[in-house]
Amino acid sequence: MKTTEDKTPVQQLAGQQVSFFIPNTEELGQLENMEDKFSLTMKYKTAEDWAILKDQEIRCYYMGTKEIPNDKEELVTCGVFVTKDECFIAGGKTLVDAVRQLPTKSPISITYRGKKANKTVDGSTMIFDVKTLG
Repeated sequence: MKTTEDKTPVQQLAGQQVSFFIPNTEELGQLENMEDKFSLTMKYKTAEDWAILKDQEIRCYYMGTKEIPNDKEELVTCGVFVTKDECFIAGGKTLVDAVRQLPTKSPISITYRGKKANKTVDGSTMIFDVKTLG
C-alpha cells in the first residue's frame, strides 16, 4: 500500500469532494467574438528577426534568464523579455551580458544596432543598445 508521500496529488484526493470553477454559459458564448490580445508563446528572436528591427527601440520587461539548447545541443543562456505584445527569448551575448545582473521585471529598452565583425574568431557579434527605464 502506498503512503501519502508515494501518492500523486490526484491519488491523495481520491474519495474527497473536489470543486473547480468554469466560466458560465454566457462567458463561454463570448469566446468566439473575442480578439487576440497577447501571445503567451515564447518566441526565440533570431539574427534575421533582429535585422528587421534594426535601429528600432523595443520597450520591454526583462524577466530573467533561461538556458536553451542551440543547434549543437549546447546550453546557451538567453534573456527572457515581455513587451506589451509578446514574450520573447534572445541569446545575443552582448544583450544577455547587459541585462543578466538586473532584477527580474526591470523595464528596459533594447535597440539592435547591427553586426560587427569579430577580430579574433570567425563570425560577427550582434550589437545592442540597452537602457534601463524609470
